[in-house]
Amino acid sequence: MARYRFLSAAVAAAALLIAAASAQAKVIKVNPGGSIQAAVDEANPGDTVLVAPGTYTEAGRPCPAEPTNTCAVAISKDDISVVGQSGNAATLQAASGQDVGIGVAQTDDPSCLTDPTLRVHGSLLSGLTVQGFGDDGVLLFCVDGWRISDLVSRDNDEYSIFPSHSFNGRLDHSFASGAHDTGMYIGQSFNSRMDHNVATRNVSGYEIENSIGVTADYNVAFKNTGGILSFTLPFLDAKVNSGNVIEHNVVHHNNAPNECSGGTVCEVPSGTGILVLAADSNEVRENLVTGNKSFGIAVANICVAQQLPPDVCAALDIEPNPDDNRITFNTVLGNGTNPDPILPPMFAVDLAWDGTGTGNCWSNNVFNTFFPPPALPSC
Repeated sequence: MARYRFLSAAVAAAALLIAAASAQAKVIKVNPGGSIQAAVDEANPGDTVLVAPGTYTEAGRPCPAEPTNTCAVAISKDDISVVGQSGNAATLQAASGQDVGIGVAQTDDPSCLTDPTLRVHGSLLSGLTVQGFGDDGVLLFCVDGWRISDLVSRDNDEYSIFPSHSFNGRLDHSFASGAHDTGMYIGQSFNSRMDHNVATRNVSGYEIENSIGVTADYNVAFKNTGGILSFTLPFLDAKVNSGNVIEHNVVHHNNAPNECSGGTVCEVPSGTGILVLAADSNEVRENLVTGNKSFGIAVANICVAQQLPPDVCAALDIEPNPDDNRITFNTVLGNGTNPDPILPPMFAVDLAWDGTGTGNCWSNNVFNTFFPPPALPSC
């Protein structure tokens, strides 16, 4: 009985502490003519910055993750929410020379991958439109426990929405268009989800890069150069791409010309549906992939895809083969009908594999064309 009384007292004390913290949290309103950054500077952990409909430009300051770049709004505190008051009617518009719309980070030190003290803990961005920035609409770096929801990112030159080196997040119910790299990206990150989004008129609609435990599901990708990419790329802080899931997405007619701003995405053929490149243990399942003129779903080695000579491939700091990937229960039809000239003609099919790696398998897919013959390995 004494032990029960002790536990009850502890629970009651905890409840009082939570209630006290909730009582201290406040809502800071920003109206047209006001400053989102000023409200963020005023905010304490747990506070919400509520932005009224209107168009906002900011003076800008150095981005916490990229000090040589300018962020319109920079957030370095834990548990700050910036929320549009009415739909996406609150627009953060780039001023001249600004690189990033909203940057959330405490540091530019990639050691945050192993050191939690270097991370921002808790972040919510919701109900905003971010447009016209020279690099990224939204950049998260070293953030644990993040969410980007109901956000519109339009005509930001490089990336629309860009969480990197981050943990335990969700990017959902958002829209990305006009990026000359990737619309919605999760890279060098862990245990996150990208769901119920729409990406169109980007080079890459969605990208999972050098990450573990990321799920991309219930998204739509159309009129991009490539729909969904899952890549392991060399010379990054994180070295593997493993245990990711790409499921229940609609990936159709991603046939835009590749108008990239630089980097590996420049080598993505126009007409790419889903591409798994040098990734391991990825599940690609129950997707609808149609009308992509180069290929539907492809699994490949990065050295083969980029035609790297053996000495260059041997110098990479990643294992270049795709291994143990499972391609199952997808409907993949009408792809490969007019491939990009950079693509080998035999790869212009619904389902493609370059024959590299071990443990890759295909089962229960609906498709018409495939490579290589006579059959893809079954699961």
